[in-house]
Amino acid sequence: MALSSFSQSMLTNTLLPHKLSINRLPLKFPSSNSNPNPNGGVRCTSLNDKTLITPLLAVAAPSSSNKFLCRATAQLPAPAGQESTKTYAEAFAIGRHIRMSADKARRVVDVIRGRTYEDSIMMLELMPYRACESIIKIVFSAGANASNNLGLSKGTLVISKAEVNEGKTLKRVRFGARGRVHPFKRRTCHISITVKGLASESVVEAKSA
Repeated sequence: MALSSFSQSMLTNTLLPHKLSINRLPLKFPSSNSNPNPNGGVRCTSLNDKTLITPLLAVAAPSSSNKFLCRATAQLPAPAGQESTKTYAEAFAIGRHIRMSADKARRVVDVIRGRTYEDSIMMLELMPYRACESIIKIVFSAGANASNNLGLSKGTLVISKAEVNEGKTLKRVRFGARGRVHPFKRRTCHISITVKGLASESVVEAKSA
């Protein structure tokens, strides 16, 4: 039976699913292009034996002997005719050789990217994924680095950068009947979380570890 134009429009407006739009908070701070320095990391046994949490972004200063010197890398755009005086400092933490695939970690990291530090902690505690247990510890470490080393308030922090890269792939086998073996692969990943917050000065000297 043919439908009239009015019936077809009602069917389209009521029954057919519309394309969902995901409302995410915009990225408030531009991501820094500087690569994290793997030197100066401390071993963290809370995740696993091979997890390396990098405490702070080290910037080499030619006139200073302190390797833990953090510089603000981003500035707010100033209005026309005015100079910008607000600067933002950056701290990060890296979890290496996390025993899960990169795809499983990315679906969690994509949710917290661009959100505030407090909202990210709340969402990670409520999401039903195993990757949240490792990611929330890295977020806590990044927030502690920003608070202790840079003197930033955790209420002003934003997850400005969150990356997941593939780690080493471990080849393993399961033994079966009649002398057979079934090979499989265990994936690992590296998770990097960067937070930014309002700094009181453009150059902040970190506490010695």
